[in-house]
Amino acid sequence: METELTELEDDDIQYYGPRISIKEIIDIFIAYDIGFIRNFGSDMFYVEMVDGEPMIPVHPMSAYPPGIEKLFDLMVREKLKMLSYKDEKLMKSRFSVNNIDL
Repeated sequence: METELTELEDDDIQYYGPRISIKEIIDIFIAYDIGFIRNFGSDMFYVEMVDGEPMIPVHPMSAYPPGIEKLFDLMVREKLKMLSYKDEKLMKSRFSVNNIDL
């Protein structure tokens, strides 16, 4: 089931440490021209730039820039499925948790 996108607020990033502000997250999106990041679980992410092209690391088997890796870590810790920045709004969706998962 797909969850809807809602605006990311400070309360949504309460478990991530060290603290990161919404402004810092937006700054990373702007610095790398990121449109959205999708978390597929198991350390699999898709980063799409604002022009619709995928962003991939420069060299095979290398990491993304540190700011983007920081967002990956944030998404895993906060169980975020997607982060999106569009029209000056930072949006998120979460992985749904079923009572079967507990």
